[in-house]
Amino acid sequence: MSTAVVAGSVLTGCGRVDQKDKPNGSRPPATLQVSAAITDKGVTISPARLGGGPVRIVISNQSTKSVRATLAPSGSGGRTRATKDPIAPGGVAAIQGTVTRGTWRLQAGSGIEDARLRVGKTRGSSDGELLLP
Repeated sequence: MSTAVVAGSVLTGCGRVDQKDKPNGSRPPATLQVSAAITDKGVTISPARLGGGPVRIVISNQSTKSVRATLAPSGSGGRTRATKDPIAPGGVAAIQGTVTRGTWRLQAGSGIEDARLRVGKTRGSSDGELLLP
């Protein structure tokens, strides 16, 4: 009987870890996948609103010319991200980075209207999500 009580009390603590017991704290939010399309008239992005944290924007160039995509904050602060090489017509590229609260612009050059990405408060930790690297 005493063995069952000890085993039961040991098992009740399994799987639970207090944040203060984690040496590196919580994991960052999971990376969100965002889609964007560039046409001769403008750039569209979906979703256009999200919480702050890591993002990966997959960009499809559906225009008739090569373009270089740039993600930049509308105001000051934040870090500008750009595609390394121009995206050929019909090509696909990706931009990865961390977006913070505020409005960001996804630009594709002169004559093409920018898309706006509105970023809210930082998303929660991905501690509870399985199968993440």
